Amino acid sequence: MNIMSETKRNSFQVVRTLSTVLPTILIQLMFLLLLQLISTESAKNTIALPGCTESCGGIPIPYPFGIGPNCSRSKEFNVICKISDDNSNPFLGTNSEVKILNISLSLGQARTSNIISQQCCNSPTKEGKCEPGEPYTRTCSKYYHCGSLADYGDTPFQLNTEKNKFTVIGCNALAYLRLGSTTNYSVGCLSMCDSLDTLNNSGSCTGIGCCQTAIPRDAHRFYGDFDPLYNNSEVYKFGPCSYVMVVEEAEFKFQTTYVTTDELQNTTLPMVFDWFIGNTTCDIAQKNISSYACISSNSMCWKRVSGRGYLCNCSHGYEGNPYLHGGCQDIDECADENTCAKPGKCHNYQGGFHCSCPFGWRTNHNNPRECNLNIALVIGMTIFLGFVTALSIILLYFVIAKRIKLFEKRKQGKLRHKFFVQNRGLLLQQLISSHEDTTQKMRNFRLHELEKATNGFDSALILGRGGHGEVYKGILSDQHVVAIKRSKIIDRAEIDQFVNEVVILSQVNHRNVVKLYGCCLETEVPLLV
Repeated sequence: MNIMSETKRNSFQVVRTLSTVLPTILIQLMFLLLLQLISTESAKNTIALPGCTESCGGIPIPYPFGIGPNCSRSKEFNVICKISDDNSNPFLGTNSEVKILNISLSLGQARTSNIISQQCCNSPTKEGKCEPGEPYTRTCSKYYHCGSLADYGDTPFQLNTEKNKFTVIGCNALAYLRLGSTTNYSVGCLSMCDSLDTLNNSGSCTGIGCCQTAIPRDAHRFYGDFDPLYNNSEVYKFGPCSYVMVVEEAEFKFQTTYVTTDELQNTTLPMVFDWFIGNTTCDIAQKNISSYACISSNSMCWKRVSGRGYLCNCSHGYEGNPYLHGGCQDIDECADENTCAKPGKCHNYQGGFHCSCPFGWRTNHNNPRECNLNIALVIGMTIFLGFVTALSIILLYFVIAKRIKLFEKRKQGKLRHKFFVQNRGLLLQQLISSHEDTTQKMRNFRLHELEKATNGFDSALILGRGGHGEVYKGILSDQHVVAIKRSKIIDRAEIDQFVNEVVILSQVNHRNVVKLYGCCLETEVPLLV
């Protein structure tokens, strides 16, 4: 008894302990789940390291770039956010005068503002001439020495040679783009114009007032410089200055005012440079886990087309920052109602989507987003529906025919009952029932039985004729030979006599008379067997 009591006490203690601990455990689990959801959502929405500023002046600064200590992958990716009274602007940390316009993670590119180098003629003492001993001077910007454009040295940046063009603006201006990379070389461009009339405000550089040339690849150090043999002394009245720049081709449209006014002085134009990670290829970088940059799941390493280093991109069907843990998130392609062409239905899954087609349609093999009408199925369904329709019509015909037959049968039954009542059938039943010894001798015959017995009341089987009808010889189905009297009553008043005759005959008891009597009162003309 003591053992049982102790067991119960222990059981109660366990239950009491669980009731106390279990809510705490559940709260902790819910808290961990909430933290996981928050961290997942945070990774989905963030572009910078946790605790770091994500933008400056409305321009997103994604990692590996970063604003502030320990917010970038390396010092080369540091970004300085300069705050002024009016606004804030991000500048590249390795060159604090390079203003960042935007950064592309997927392309490994950044657009920056590039200061324009210029040379201008001094105020002339007479027409067509500058002051003796100083044919021209270079009016330099505040931040750059004259002619210097950029020098990225050994940093993970280089000039984009596909989107940028070396551009010279002016009349009688020859300039060079001096490049320093693995080798030192230069490219030049000559812009000429004799008069204001020769300038064309078409927006493109044709060599008159503006010239452009392509830039060789792998350019890390470059600067622009004017040839001193060419100056503005001859054209200072309408073109006092010449300009040299590296500019993003898509964003530059030449205007004659660039030559005739000081519109380009102390201004900037956009330029594109490439950035990359490390100095190795993807194969080598992936072997060193500690320094490998593509740390997000659903990310991949991207080999650069030219030059050193590599880039990271989210895998197909994902978007975000591949340089951050959990940075690549699934793209919900189905959020766009135009992803699948109607009448297709979009189904999103991790890393992709697919379009399903409704019944009667099939996927277009050339374009899985489209559905084509399934002609074979439509033809097959048309044939099948036609067959089903025909079968339904046939079944409907038989159902209607059966209904009609049943209706006719009911109609005939009603008609027979009418004749039975009209021919005093009820009176006959009453008279016969009054003679209990003859009730077993009576049998009602149907008209079709009598017609069969007489071969359709064949005149050859007539045994005799009377005033009230004709008597036929008949053979019943049980081979009994009988005499069948078919009434010719015209006067309905004589029906009662016919009924009495049936009753009298049913009471006849003679050895030559078969004790089988019956009548048929269910026709318009009564019959007697």
